[in-house]
Formats: sequence, C-alpha cells, structure tokens
Amino acid sequence: MAESEQRAQKSFPRTHAFVIAAAACFGFMMFVMGTEYGRRGPSGGPAHRLPAYRGDSLFSALTQPLGRVGSLDPDPLESFMEVYEQLKSKYLEEITEADKKKLSYGAVRGMLRELGDPYTRFMAPDDFSGFREENTGHFKGIGAVLGVDQRTNKIQVIQVFRDNPAERAGLRAGDYILAINNEKTDDLSLDVAVDRIRGPADSKVKLTIERPSGKEKTLDPELERRLGHDPNAPRTDPAPVTGKTQEIEITRADVSIPIVESDPIGDGLGYVSLRMFNEQSYTQLQKALDELQRKGVKGVVLDLRDDPGGMLEECVKVVSLFVSEGAVVHVQERGKAPETLSVISQYTRVPKLPLVVLVNHWSASASEILAGALQDHKRAKIVGDTTYGKGLVQTVVPLSDNSAVAITTAKYLTPDKRDINKKGIEPDIKVDFGLNEEQTRTAMASGKPAWEWDPQLMRAIDVLKAQLH
Repeated sequence: MAESEQRAQKSFPRTHAFVIAAAACFGFMMFVMGTEYGRRGPSGGPAHRLPAYRGDSLFSALTQPLGRVGSLDPDPLESFMEVYEQLKSKYLEEITEADKKKLSYGAVRGMLRELGDPYTRFMAPDDFSGFREENTGHFKGIGAVLGVDQRTNKIQVIQVFRDNPAERAGLRAGDYILAINNEKTDDLSLDVAVDRIRGPADSKVKLTIERPSGKEKTLDPELERRLGHDPNAPRTDPAPVTGKTQEIEITRADVSIPIVESDPIGDGLGYVSLRMFNEQSYTQLQKALDELQRKGVKGVVLDLRDDPGGMLEECVKVVSLFVSEGAVVHVQERGKAPETLSVISQYTRVPKLPLVVLVNHWSASASEILAGALQDHKRAKIVGDTTYGKGLVQTVVPLSDNSAVAITTAKYLTPDKRDINKKGIEPDIKVDFGLNEEQTRTAMASGKPAWEWDPQLMRAIDVLKAQLH
C-alpha cells in the first residue's frame, strides 16, 4: 500500500509538469504576439518596425519599449530636475535654501545665454527692483554721479544733480571722496563705493572729501622709474591729498534724477539732454521745451548721446512732440505682419521748432527709434557718430518670486522700414567726439557748460544756427 502510494506520487508531478510547460509556451507566444500588436497598433499600420528575429536576439526583442515610439520620448528639461535631485541626495555638502536659489537662477541664466541673444536676460529680485526704480526715475541716495580719476585712482564726483541732497549739502563736481562714514575709499571699487553711499531715505551718510585747489602735485618721474613704475601710466596707488579736505553730512532721500536737463545757450538757441526713456521722459521733456520757448528760444539741440533707450511707449510720445502725424516705428513680431505705431496727436506740442539731434555709438534702442523717426520724417538733422544698432524690442515678464525675465519679442523698423539692427542710424553730419576719457572727465569736473568744450555739441550748434538764418 505504501509502495503504490509512492508510485502515484511520482506520476502526479510528471503530468503537471507537462501542463505547466505547455501553458508557459502558450503564454510566451501570446506575450510576443501582444508585443507585436502593441507596436503595429490596432489598424495594423507599422508604428515602428521590429528587428528581424534571430536566435540571439530574443533578449533585445523582449526589451523593446511596448508603447509607440515617441510616446515615451524623454523631455530634456526633466534632466535638470534629475541633476538637481542627484545633487540634493549625493553632493558632498548639503544643498541649502541659499544654494537652491543660486542653482536655479544660474540654470535660468545659462538657458538664456544659450540663445545667443544678449538682450534676453534674467533679473534677480534685487536687479528687477532696481530696474523698476530706474523706470520710474526715483532712487534712494544723494543725487550725484561718481567716477574714478584715472590719474589719481581716486573716486571723484562727476556730476551733482540739481535740487537733490548732494547739492543742498554742498557737494560739487570735481570733489574727491576720501572716505565714506570714516571708511577709506582707497581699496573700494566704484560699485562698492556707490553701494556704501546709497541707503534708505532720511538716513545720513558722512563723506570726507578733498576739493582740489591749485596745481596738482605729482611724484618725481625719475623716482617713479627707479621704483619700477611707468610715470605715464594711470596711478594704481592711493594718490596723496593735494587739496583742502572737509566732511560733508548728507541726508539721503528719494532722489528724483532728472531724465531731462535743459539750458538756453544764447543767440536764441536751447540745449536739451534726454538721458533715457522711462515713465518721466515725455513729461520732463515737454516741460523743458515749454520753459525754453518761454525764454525766447527759437531752436533746440536735442542730445541723445549715451541714451540707452527704455520704454517703447514713452518713445512714441516723445516722437509725437515733434511730428504731427505719420508712423513712429514698425514692430515685427514672430509670425505676424508688422504693426505700425503712429504719432499720437494729443502729445504733439512743437512740430515746427527747428531741431538738431546729437547721437553717438552708445545711443541705442528707443533713442535710435526717435532719431530714425525724426530723420525719416526729415524733421531734424542728425549729428555725431553712428548709433549702436539695437533694433530689437524686449518684453519684461515678472516672475512669481519678484524676479523677471526680459525676452526679445520683436524687431523694429524705422518709418521708412529701415532695419537698423547691428547697423545703427547713420548721422547726416558725422562728427567725432575727439576727446579722450581723461580730457572728458576733466572738462566735466571743471563745471564749464558742455557747449564751451564739447566738439560734437559745438558742431550741432553751428548746424542749428544755419537753420535759423
């Protein structure tokens, strides 16, 4: 009995083994057929051709993706998050919150840089805040422009704006800043010095200044040669104090930087400088022109040199000051017909006032739109150097963390449909500036009006006089 029972136990597995083997073969065949069906699709059309089966290709056939090709294509942007997650989990040092911001902002900047467009750019929150302040024309500070005297390597006041804290406290163009709140400026870069001077409204900053007097002292050239210095090279060591020193305490304020500066220059002529195109440009320019006309000015030199541009909407208003009708600019977006922005009649004020426009290489963007429109409408003579050649329009898009991205969204054409990108506006009368950086700095710091020493401005005045006679 026990023996028969043992034989029965041996025959039972053989039967089941056969059944299991048959089921496995059937399952495999169905799997391969299902795979092929999944690849070919229900219509039988070849979504992707399988490789011919060979005896050694069974593994590769079984490891082909089951979905149609393309349905599971990787998104390159997913690689960024994969790298980020790998850094968080494996990098030697812990990724802090500050690191997260640096990594993400760096990735955005790198992405934009790959476009090869210098004008499409990212602005971190601080940069975007400064950009918005610039567009409104208001800053927290003292109201002065600083530079570096290349002969002495000292930080120097280049310009003091009217009716602002620096002027009221007695700071003058030409003053050297030796210390800021008792911290010497010998080892400070210009940017750091500017940051030290800026601050919240109603707070105070103390400047130790040197006001040059008489002939500036220099080191003996022979001594400099013995020390291994080139006596003609710019100074890189702190220069000795040669003038009277004093301390000036300035109360910072919400400084309104004049975008427009104007003066009558005699003989019925006026001079107007437009620094940039922000929310104040049209209002300040219109006010300056009205004031000059009240003083009897019959013609104006409009100085756009070093004007980097700004808001397109404000530029259209400014063109409308001088032109009574017609196109200001044609804006061409991707895949769209050009859109023409025309003169806005409600802003027209002085369409017949004789006008000469000054430009240089650093006149860009909106200032080129203005110069190009006045040139095409034969409204003004353009004098100076060929302009920068930035015929592109940027749209600023604020982001969720108070940062922003400026994206090039269009190019513009002048009213005569000239594409000036990378070409610039050619002046009607070309005049080189002719002064080097040191000569210019010295002239600006002297306090003399520009029309007494500026070669381009003096030529523009001559052109304007010829129009009036």
